Amino acid sequence: MLAPALQDLGADVHVYDPDPNAPALRRAARAVSGSWRDVPRLQEFFDACDVVTYEFENVETEGLVQLSGLDKLLPSLRVLRTTQNRALEKEFLRTHGLPHVAFVDGTATDGLAAAALGFGFPSILKTARGGYDGKGQWKLSSPADLEALLSTPARATLDASGWVLEEPIEIVLETSAIVARERSGDEVVFPLFENEHRDHVLDVTLVPARLPDDLEAEAKAVALAAARALGVTGLLTTELFVGRSARSRPGEVRVFTNEFAPRPHNSGHVTRKACTFSQFEALARILLGIPLVPPRLVSAGAFCMANLLGEVWEAQGTTGSLDLGAWEGNPGLLEVVLYGKTGVGTKRKMGHLTVRGGDAEEAISSARALREAISRTGPAGPYNQRFGCSVPASPTPSSASSPSSATRERRSSTSSGSATRTSPREGWRRFSPASGPPSTSGSSTSVPSR
Repeated sequence: MLAPALQDLGADVHVYDPDPNAPALRRAARAVSGSWRDVPRLQEFFDACDVVTYEFENVETEGLVQLSGLDKLLPSLRVLRTTQNRALEKEFLRTHGLPHVAFVDGTATDGLAAAALGFGFPSILKTARGGYDGKGQWKLSSPADLEALLSTPARATLDASGWVLEEPIEIVLETSAIVARERSGDEVVFPLFENEHRDHVLDVTLVPARLPDDLEAEAKAVALAAARALGVTGLLTTELFVGRSARSRPGEVRVFTNEFAPRPHNSGHVTRKACTFSQFEALARILLGIPLVPPRLVSAGAFCMANLLGEVWEAQGTTGSLDLGAWEGNPGLLEVVLYGKTGVGTKRKMGHLTVRGGDAEEAISSARALREAISRTGPAGPYNQRFGCSVPASPTPSSASSPSSATRERRSSTSSGSATRTSPREGWRRFSPASGPPSTSGSSTSVPSR
């Protein structure tokens, strides 16, 4: 999705990816498939480009550090190294006084048991490197849980990557903020996104987020402060929790920084239709030296992006084209994007859809109903059974767009392995003005020289 944004502004796009079947390679004027450790191949790629960026932060840097011309890399190698390591991220947050959960980190498992006893249970154990979409995370309720975990292959993974122990928190809402920042330091912030996950994978994103003004302002301030402190040129997505920890005062709801992504973000896909320009267009402008303007929502109401995972293809019994006939004539459907990935897998992000609704509830319900309508092989298809959804026995275009055609799911009891949740309706009601606050994949895309 970045390549077309660059091409629309007159750029030729080169793509480097270890996966020879990566969809981005099909968008490129020049496609290079090679290892991140192939220094001569990487150097040739860099030499052909004016500027280089990346769409995945879990990129091996051992080869990159040997290259000349690293000043072409945006965001910088320093940003990449910090954001691909949870321990470095947490230390960055602590150093710069940005809000975060309590944590302790280490480089080997030999001292992990003692550290966990001192830190306390329950806690969340994460690998320092390589984790996303819930990978490399374990909830520890007792010393016995840790002992059992360390008797599995996970121990070698933790020794190789390092580890972080985090305090669990009660989450009322998850949000993300995307900052776009030029070389000059000029910056803009997209409207805040509200995110809901299923099985640790992003399920839906809503914009605008349902947050009171003070928490919205705080979340944006944290995102801007982080982008400035890191010296980002490009995009920085800051993922945040709104909730309370054991250290929170009674009735206090706080913003906690979860992690960073120095690239276009899954939650930001909704900007393609919801905003006056998208996250991809913002990054394209930065890479090409075109000034930014503040992004705005294109209309009143609410916009919802729903991910289409491999389960949708499995429900239809296909690994190729989807039957989207159930969506015919639906006025709320703004966009569907299928990424063209090879191989369908459970929980694999294969595409997304975006809808507009009169309000948040309508947008979310419509997006889920549309997805459910193409995910059925019978009265309740595998996708719906997996996520506990209900759909009409005979969905029609009109019913698919109706908020009453799908039962709103409650949030899961944990999110990203790191927290418990209140129910969404309880959280939203507490955030209403009347009640006040609550009471308790790895491709490198470049613009080549011409």
